[in-house]
Amino acid sequence: MKYKVGMCIFINWDNWCVKLIRLFNRIKYGEKGFGHVGIITKVEKNRVQIHEAVNKGFTKSWYPKDFLDKRIEEGTIEVKETKIKLKNVEINADKYLGRPYAWFDLIGIIISFLTGCRLIKITGASKLICSEAVARILYDSSNKKINFEKEYWKDYDLITPMDIYLSRSLKW
Repeated sequence: MKYKVGMCIFINWDNWCVKLIRLFNRIKYGEKGFGHVGIITKVEKNRVQIHEAVNKGFTKSWYPKDFLDKRIEEGTIEVKETKIKLKNVEINADKYLGRPYAWFDLIGIIISFLTGCRLIKITGASKLICSEAVARILYDSSNKKINFEKEYWKDYDLITPMDIYLSRSLKW
């Protein structure tokens, strides 16, 4: 696989949180889909840097390319490019480093889904879930051309990995 800065990486880890998100995906989208998303911010010969929001907060980590390639082959990871050229992806991602994980945003997504209320702002950018972080980084890196709030008519706090995966802003 040829990895590029700005690619979105969709992941299905095997933990309880991702399993719940995949159950939500099945109910809302009719498919299991992906439970996690990160963004590639640097590519070296044998490894890829990914910025992502995980339970310990927003981080950046290095992943070996052969590890990612193997997971793509297994079907637990998928990578997609944006249709729009991105700039300063790592700089835009770094500004969120260290922010805590937004557990309440997950509750907000469920409440929004159950009630149909679409404009719930829970934590804003002070705390992040994975999809919210990637959505914000794509917005900043695309000079505001990739706008998930406008595409889905909901706050960043409520953007899900499947929203990004299914977005018209990504290549199929």
